[in-house]
Amino acid sequence: MKKIINDRLERLSGHLLNTDNILDIGCDHALLEIYLCLKYDNFYITGSDINIKPLEKAKENIAKYHMEDRIKLVHADGLKKIDNNIDTLVISGMGAINMINILKDIKNYPNIKKIVLSPNNDFPYLRYEMNKLGFKIEKEEIVKDNNKYYLIIEYSKGLEKIDNYFGKLDLKNNLNREYFLYIYNKNKTLLNNITDNNKRKMLEEENNIIFQKLELLI
Repeated sequence: MKKIINDRLERLSGHLLNTDNILDIGCDHALLEIYLCLKYDNFYITGSDINIKPLEKAKENIAKYHMEDRIKLVHADGLKKIDNNIDTLVISGMGAINMINILKDIKNYPNIKKIVLSPNNDFPYLRYEMNKLGFKIEKEEIVKDNNKYYLIIEYSKGLEKIDNYFGKLDLKNNLNREYFLYIYNKNKTLLNNITDNNKRKMLEEENNIIFQKLELLI
């Protein structure tokens, strides 16, 4: 199959197997939807976006691959206009704060059993807030795509005690360790040039957490 999505979305797609009714919030050009429908005959998926222009491009892409009967598009803001049959949500390519703002009323949608998220930033914040919303981590992984690191987390309903900074990432995994070492070295560089005391303290605390955790594994 011709590669139509990046490595990040391809890995994310693996977390959507064995699900029936998926809503991709912020679907952009619907490439994830098209990929899933091309690869799996039993997939039917809805894509939504708050912006009209991406949806127009998504419609063109869906027509190009003749997937009109398997991919539904909705012009909507977050969970508004959600179909009652939807049981799985996926959101990727936006900041964690935006994701949590979208999901803040998730308890009003009891049919949602699985949520797959791939935020661009603020990973500890996302873990903390998702647990407050009543969701626990089933699986998570770091993906390196185009020399950038991304997190993919699969959630199900439930509560748990968890390290919000490291989550359930296996720190013996080479790529996961590489990611945290990248953050550690990036913070060291920033500390050489930063004057804001509060920001300096935050970065120093973050690096202490990383150093202590990784040192235990050496």
